Amino acid sequence: MLIRVALGLFASCLAVFLLAKLLLVFAFFIIAAFAIKFAVFLLFGAFFFLVITAILGVINHLFQAMKNYFSHTQREQRRLVFMANQQANAHRLFYFQRLQVTYFKERLRKKALEKDNHAHISALGAAIELDLQRSKQLLPKAVFRQLKRKNRLYRMQQNAKALLELHHQIATLIGK
Repeated sequence: MLIRVALGLFASCLAVFLLAKLLLVFAFFIIAAFAIKFAVFLLFGAFFFLVITAILGVINHLFQAMKNYFSHTQREQRRLVFMANQQANAHRLFYFQRLQVTYFKERLRKKALEKDNHAHISALGAAIELDLQRSKQLLPKAVFRQLKRKNRLYRMQQNAKALLELHHQIATLIGK
């Protein structure tokens, strides 16, 4: 409605400008000056109505958007989306907490296993050392030193398999 008024004012402004041009051609300067002022007034009026129409359109659009945003259905949809996001976040949190717990349990298990292996290797090395000391007189000096060096080397390397083989080798040498 306001746009039609603005367009009508613009069309009448053009008509008055043409009339003023004709009046200037026929040397009616005073009437032409009033016609130009009136045409400018009509042009400003048309512009004013267009600006008012734009402002009212923006206000109407904002009002409709706010009415839609705060409507019951939109609130329920936002609440459902929020709850779905909360549930998804809880699932992700549970998953990562479970990963963290399994990681730390595995680290504790490996640490306990390493400690246990170290204790067993130390005990095995001490038993080999004791066997070597008991059988010092039965073994030649070179063999005794070599076995003692092997025991020390395998203990430093934490090589349980080699220590077991060394223990078996000492047992077979002593058993002869």
